[in-house]
Amino acid sequence: MADPELERVNGIALTAVQALLGLISSDVVAVAVAAEEQRVLLSFWVRRHTAEIDEDIAEVIGDLEAFLHPADPLVESQVTVGTPTTATRGPHERMIYWAKS
Repeated sequence: MADPELERVNGIALTAVQALLGLISSDVVAVAVAAEEQRVLLSFWVRRHTAEIDEDIAEVIGDLEAFLHPADPLVESQVTVGTPTTATRGPHERMIYWAKS
């Protein structure tokens, strides 16, 4: 029997991937998603933090909120300059994008 919580988290991760389509610039190193009960956190690791990155993140959040309606969890983001490490990743984050080096 399928675990409903696992299905919900997997669905949010897949939906986040869909929201990212076409919005990953060459400055994005990696993206992870963490889905809590009423909150979704998108973590971005970037080569450099630019206004374009912020615009793309705002668009991703808007798309994700639309895709997740009517559940309407709080969707937040964080941006880290550099590459993901164990110290910079949350314990429940799922990597959904990692650029080729």
